[in-house]
Amino acid sequence: MVEKEKQVFEKRNFYTEDDSGKVYILSLITPILTSLIIFMICSSISAMAGLDPEETTEQVWVVALSSVFTTLTFLAIYFIYNKKFKISYNTARFDFKISWQNYLLAIFIGVIALFGLQNFVNLFDELWALIGYQLKGTSLPTNTIGYLFLNIFVTALAPAICEEIVFRGMILNGLRSKFKDSVSIVLSALMFALMHGNLQQLVYPFLFGMCLALIYMRTGSIISCMIAHFTNNFLVILFSYLGQKTGFSMILPTTWWGILLSILLAVIVFILIFVIDKFYFKHHNKYDVPSNTNKTSLFLWVSLGVATFLFIFNLIYSLV
Repeated sequence: MVEKEKQVFEKRNFYTEDDSGKVYILSLITPILTSLIIFMICSSISAMAGLDPEETTEQVWVVALSSVFTTLTFLAIYFIYNKKFKISYNTARFDFKISWQNYLLAIFIGVIALFGLQNFVNLFDELWALIGYQLKGTSLPTNTIGYLFLNIFVTALAPAICEEIVFRGMILNGLRSKFKDSVSIVLSALMFALMHGNLQQLVYPFLFGMCLALIYMRTGSIISCMIAHFTNNFLVILFSYLGQKTGFSMILPTTWWGILLSILLAVIVFILIFVIDKFYFKHHNKYDVPSNTNKTSLFLWVSLGVATFLFIFNLIYSLV
């Protein structure tokens, strides 16, 4: 019992920017390797069964399985990294006891981020299309109630849990040990956006990533970020389903008034978030770590370099 208590005592309860860099590299490479392994296994099984491997890997169940496993790699990184480097699992701040107002504010931000930013982001999609970038839709169909629930689990619930633990619970916290909160918000959002690896998913994850980072800093709980993230993803899936069933769309036309309204809505979103941050959040979370006067970790710069390289590689591949 004494030995167990000693081991618990030796665990640290903070992340550093060195941890952020290492975790980010793992978050970039591990999902790619996992997806590649699944692709190879499915292709081999298809070949042995006399089926077309390309058709098999495009099956819904294969895409869903690949998406789930690649998302779960973030959870694996969290558990394995913390165990190896003797970091307390609760350093990511799993606090369910935040005020009910903060829960509601997290949901509200998840909602307004979607409604206020999607048309603004769509302007960038129009720009990407003009330069020859091939825009892609959702990886899974959403035209039936069964696919709707499958999407809710695969592309809303699983990412909301796993991505938040790594990007806000670990990476953002580590950045806060070295940089000011404002810098940490922007840098963590940029890392989150680059992780998606393509031009189409660059602007929205960056903007929403800043919102999620702010929620985490103000509530002191990763749970609030998970709720906001899930709310946002769930609404995207729901409106995609309703759009296919009814033809309903919230995308404004690309006219002069549509462009102006899209920009205005985006501005309103950030004004609302500023007001919420200024007057309504009930708790401002501090991140106390030992004084760190060392140079910024090389792992952090390497991880950003790897993310940029992968992003540019995917961009060139998409344009060729």
